[in-house]
Amino acid sequence: MKFARYLAHGEISYGVVDGDEVRQLTATPFEDYEVTDHTHKLSEVKLLAPCVPGKILAVGLNYKSHIGDREPLKEPLIFYKTTTSLAGPGDTIIIPKAFGGRVDEEGELVAIIKDRCKNVPKEEALDHVLGYTCGNDVSAREWQRGDGQWWRAKSSDTFSPAGPYLVTGLDPSDLMLRARVNGRETQAETTKMFLFDLPTVISHVSKSITLEPGDMIYTGTPGQAGQLRDGDVVEIEIEGIGVLSNPVKDEA
Repeated sequence: MKFARYLAHGEISYGVVDGDEVRQLTATPFEDYEVTDHTHKLSEVKLLAPCVPGKILAVGLNYKSHIGDREPLKEPLIFYKTTTSLAGPGDTIIIPKAFGGRVDEEGELVAIIKDRCKNVPKEEALDHVLGYTCGNDVSAREWQRGDGQWWRAKSSDTFSPAGPYLVTGLDPSDLMLRARVNGRETQAETTKMFLFDLPTVISHVSKSITLEPGDMIYTGTPGQAGQLRDGDVVEIEIEGIGVLSNPVKDEA
């Protein structure tokens, strides 16, 4: 099933996507809901980030193609991205005027948690995932290298685009991920190349952190990401989900 969160006539709603239409739900996909007969054309609504997470977690260095010659880690490297960095489809990625260095896209599969859970066994981990979306872990490289922590490098406002849809029923272990900047492909790899698969990540995180409905987990990026500059358009495409597209601008 494909869910959308959208703005229409001044109201934010969740809906089920069917072809070029979205059918409104009576509640969020994390609750008991009914599908109504109230529909909109997708072309007539503003798609938003597919949920409102209580927290956003991300996995660093989770593809061999991304870490290069460095030794793979022995357990997942987890960091936070602030909820204020969340952006939706079509929203502009703003490069802060306080920053003058390189900013990169990082295309990632994002898992969205279904229910409250803690100390999840690996074999049960995917039972706690509602679905998946495309994500972009936008990264300011000099801040990432120089700050000691990645707080602003990864969490500046608009640095966590996600969307366009929340899609259920996918196998996260083998989905093709592609990233493009101005139509030029910068990343292309399948999630079967994860160093730590999603069940391992969820189990690891839940040993110390309670996960809750709507929480997002960005699962890592492959290869060498593309640089973003003022005026660019970046696209993250994941098999079975769709394309997340965002323009890029320098802060005024």
